[in-house]
Amino acid sequence: MGYLIKNWNNIKSSINLSQKVLDRVKPETSLKNRISFAEKKLQLQITRLDETQQKLRHNHDRVFQKIVAAQKTGDEPRAKAYAIEVQENRKVRKVIGDAKLAMEQIKLRLNTVSELGDVVVTLSPCMSLIKGLAPSISGFVPEINTSMSELSSMLGNMISDSSLKTESIMESNQDSADTRAILEEVHAVLEGETKTSIPAPPSSNPINSISSEKEFII
Repeated sequence: MGYLIKNWNNIKSSINLSQKVLDRVKPETSLKNRISFAEKKLQLQITRLDETQQKLRHNHDRVFQKIVAAQKTGDEPRAKAYAIEVQENRKVRKVIGDAKLAMEQIKLRLNTVSELGDVVVTLSPCMSLIKGLAPSISGFVPEINTSMSELSSMLGNMISDSSLKTESIMESNQDSADTRAILEEVHAVLEGETKTSIPAPPSSNPINSISSEKEFII
């Protein structure tokens, strides 16, 4: 009888250990699936922003050539109107480029998440960025707003599943070092891009700036 009780206790211990292993494997498997889905969502937004950026670049070059043509014929009012359009184009491209680079940084951080314990540290600052990005780009790419909301909700659920409240995490992370680090990375990349590929916008008279670019092209 004593042997049976001891054997049953050993079986129970084995069952409990197996259950613990299963309990650990299931959430990690689920987490990997959700992270993979979130990465696909992010990549879709990055692709959309890239397409928008390419369209803006094409439009920029087309209008710029119109400025050159207008100045050759001495049509200063038309050249000035086109110069203003080019300025606005560059402003939008900067916003789109900022958002795209931020999303790429978030996607890289998602790749580092391997277990539930990493979720809070990695995803909390990303949530702050996503919430801030949506309003800034929804005016230029309206269809992205819904997807960003879904992505924000998805990441929020992951954080909640790690036994912490999303709201408290968001409040404590708005000025966190991780959030600032991402923004500084994006800012540094954008500064480099701007210096190498985008001429400085005119300070007072758009035509003067466009004229200098025209001389460079010719």
